[in-house]
Amino acid sequence: MERDAGAEELRRYFAGRLPLRLDELEDACREARAAGWRGTPLRTFHRLAHSLAGAGAIFGFPEVSDLARRLERHLKPVLENGAPADEAEVATLLADLRQAVGV
Repeated sequence: MERDAGAEELRRYFAGRLPLRLDELEDACREARAAGWRGTPLRTFHRLAHSLAGAGAIFGFPEVSDLARRLERHLKPVLENGAPADEAEVATLLADLRQAVGV
C-alpha cells in the first residue's frame, strides 16, 4: 500500500513539472531553429524530447509519451542525416503536447 502511495506521489510530482518541461522543450526548439537545425541545440532538443517520451511512459502519461516520441522520431533524421526539419510538424507536436498537458 505504501509503495502505491509513493508511486502516486511521484506521478503527481511529474505532472506538476510537466509545464516546466514543456517550456524547456519549446526553448530548445527555438534554439535549434536559430542554429539552423544543427549542432548542440538540435541534440539538446532531441534529448529533451527523448527524455519526456520515456518519463511520460514511466509515470503514466501515455499521450504525452506518444507525442514526445513522435517528436523525437521526427528529429532523428534531422540529427543523424541533416534532413530538413518540418517546422510545421514540430509546431503541431509541441502544441499537441501543450494540449495534452492542459497548459
